[in-house]
Amino acid sequence: MGESGFFSGVSVVIPVRSDEDPAWLTDLIAVARLECNEVILVLESDADITAIRPALGGFGERVRFVFQTGSNKSDALNAGLREAKNVHTVFLDADVALEPGQLSAVRALLEDPDDPAEFVSVPYGMRPPPFVPIGFVSGWFFACRRSVFLSIGGWAEGFVEDVETSKRITRSGHKIRVAPFSVKLRRPVQRPVTKLFSVLTSFGRR
Repeated sequence: MGESGFFSGVSVVIPVRSDEDPAWLTDLIAVARLECNEVILVLESDADITAIRPALGGFGERVRFVFQTGSNKSDALNAGLREAKNVHTVFLDADVALEPGQLSAVRALLEDPDDPAEFVSVPYGMRPPPFVPIGFVSGWFFACRRSVFLSIGGWAEGFVEDVETSKRITRSGHKIRVAPFSVKLRRPVQRPVTKLFSVLTSFGRR
């Protein structure tokens, strides 16, 4: 058993919009379940669970479903954080094209015996950026030591939740490590023009 009665290992939290492509979830979970201890899907209140469960195939019974009570993404992410049963929690967007070994690489950073990370951000694109802004939070692939994240309030609400969360983490005196690899996304990165500055300064996307 891990700290505070929780299991060691990794919980994966995936926020699911009501219009999410079930095939993306199937592909994502098929890879993630081999490198984590549990998978939690956090559904919007009007999501049709009967349409999602069959798409998960034979491993669907190993997936936990949680319904969010609010309407924004930070509410969904925090619902998953509260429900997670492991020491470490990884947040993945449903459109992440997860590859074998990527979750294990992030877990290795979190459990580094010499310098364990409390938070890990994974960039997206063909390769990691040559430089990363201080406090970079990747809303699409982000990992944490659960107890630390809960102690500072979890995901922050705001115009762009990943930017506000990065501020919360850095102001609390914690550091965010950046993974030495990047991931590909199935959905084009889009934001309103009013959020352009946040994108450029934080590599945020939603």
